[in-house]
Amino acid sequence: MIKKLLAFCLTIFLIACRTTLPIGDFSMDKTGIEPNYTSLDCWAAHPSKKDFSDKFPKNHKPDTSLEGTDVFFIYPTIYLSGKDWNAKIDDKKLNRKINRSTIKYQAGVFNQLARIYSPIYRQMHIQGYKNPINGIKALDFAYQDVKKAFTYYLKHLNDGNRIVIAAHSQGTNHAERLLKEFILPNDSISEKVVLAYLIGMPIQEISSSFQHCSNPTDLNCFLSWRTFTSGYFPSYKYGEEITVSNPISWKSDTLKSDFNNHKGILMPDNKIRFKKTVNAQAIDGLLWIEFQNIPLGKWKDKKNYHIADYNLFWGNIRTNFINRMTQ
Repeated sequence: MIKKLLAFCLTIFLIACRTTLPIGDFSMDKTGIEPNYTSLDCWAAHPSKKDFSDKFPKNHKPDTSLEGTDVFFIYPTIYLSGKDWNAKIDDKKLNRKINRSTIKYQAGVFNQLARIYSPIYRQMHIQGYKNPINGIKALDFAYQDVKKAFTYYLKHLNDGNRIVIAAHSQGTNHAERLLKEFILPNDSISEKVVLAYLIGMPIQEISSSFQHCSNPTDLNCFLSWRTFTSGYFPSYKYGEEITVSNPISWKSDTLKSDFNNHKGILMPDNKIRFKKTVNAQAIDGLLWIEFQNIPLGKWKDKKNYHIADYNLFWGNIRTNFINRMTQ
């Protein structure tokens, strides 16, 4: 078990380090073919096909199925190595990485509770965050794919269901923009969107009509957190203006959650382990965590748990989702 936990932490470290710079400037000529969202091949997760969001933890009992809810999931940056500023839609190797990581470990938290839709989009290269000139163009280009996919979903796939937007990292950048520019200004669309998970990026106010969730059963609001070890302040954005949801207590206060309320971590072996080992506290726009009775070894000294924003609280996210959607 310790080896599996260390492998999990090592994966976090390696993914953070394995990057190469794109060659040249952003160019529309290098973006590849457009996604065709009428095809299942352009969806990483879709109810009409078997995919990695269908994977369920081996030691977790199925929960009560929910009816009438869709999750539109926008995955984070998995494009870490490549010569172009945007990933190709038909990059089979990259798509396998997307399926076996974020779709399995993040989108999969909603498995059996909602219909999950996650479009493959021409995501921005991770280096776009360090290159403002090309990064802005690449991020905007990626967003257009996401908007196109969501528009198609609304017209052809929604069937009148309630909608939950869920995202992480770069996906959260796109989800925030989608909410502000497309969903919330349109009453016929916004009335369907009941919740948003805007995880892994600093989020401030979205809209007066779609505010930060304050309590465990709130709807018509958004949730957001970025996970760091207790006491650590990153060099980039933080502060009281940034919203933080505590994914254990599900309150927006600054109280530290109880270890006993932690429902486990989703590990790479697809099992829920280490229940009651994590607590969480919202401080200055950050989510600080502490561990107890867990064989993390030297990885306890890690400062940033960005890649594990969902995994660390998998059981809590799932249980709370059921509570919110069945109130």
